[in-house]
Amino acid sequence: MKLKHILLMTLLLADFVSKAQDLSGTWEGSGGGEYLKLVIVQFGDSCFGYTYDTQKRCCKANFSGKYNEASKKLAGQGLDFIEKSPLESLYVFDLNYYENEGTAYLKGKFRSKTAGSNILLAFRKNITLCKRSSFVDSTRFMAKKAILYKNKKEQYVIKKKNDLLTDTSLAKTIDELTNIQHIKESRISKLIQTIETTTYSIRLVLYDDGEIDGDTVTVFDNGKMIVSRLRLSTKPFEILIPIDKMRNFHTIELMANNLGSIPPNTAYMQIYTDSKMYELRVSTDLSVNARVDFKYKDSN
Repeated sequence: MKLKHILLMTLLLADFVSKAQDLSGTWEGSGGGEYLKLVIVQFGDSCFGYTYDTQKRCCKANFSGKYNEASKKLAGQGLDFIEKSPLESLYVFDLNYYENEGTAYLKGKFRSKTAGSNILLAFRKNITLCKRSSFVDSTRFMAKKAILYKNKKEQYVIKKKNDLLTDTSLAKTIDELTNIQHIKESRISKLIQTIETTTYSIRLVLYDDGEIDGDTVTVFDNGKMIVSRLRLSTKPFEILIPIDKMRNFHTIELMANNLGSIPPNTAYMQIYTDSKMYELRVSTDLSVNARVDFKYKDSN
């Protein structure tokens, strides 16, 4: 049941991300002594997602905001905590969108939602977020919003917080995605490399290795599908994967969906972690998946 919930969220968000403009994606940056990740999926002028403080303490919160395309301003705030450490607070954001040399940024100020910070504007801090990828992973809150925006008549009823989000019209596609999970589990998982890191995120970049021949891959993080049927090419595909002390071990697996016109399925992988960059050339086929393990190591 949990698997179907995850797959449905992935499907719904993927549908909207493909149509969204400008802001949908994963943003990462720092300001005021804070290191923050902001994941957004955009529906018209409405933006939903979550914020994630991955450096000092573990703090993840649902996010909601409005984007004014004319002024290129995003005003948003944390709604409630998904998980948190002691003394954490929700934030209010006032950000401006701009581009520089082909890279998108959100730059502005943020502050705590506490009463004291609302009075004392001096508590506002500057922050700059860079768009690291167009990838959007999901939360239950985001999936619920996706369903409501997909069906303005609100045909979908969520009776209680832990209900699964179901849609019989999507059953065929969900069955296909579930089949991909079964195929993955039926194959051998071959360990390519184990990497230790003290950073709080992994940046994974994928290309086709060699001649472009139509290779497609599906990517899993700790068994959860995070990228489906990616067509490898000379253009880099980037995805940012957060790490924290509560989830300090990650297994990233590449599964071949096909063998292209020139078997086997080959990928060139760049991994950025700490101040290091790893380069791996990965070969997979219809019986073997490629696996890279990441272990978080406290620098203290």
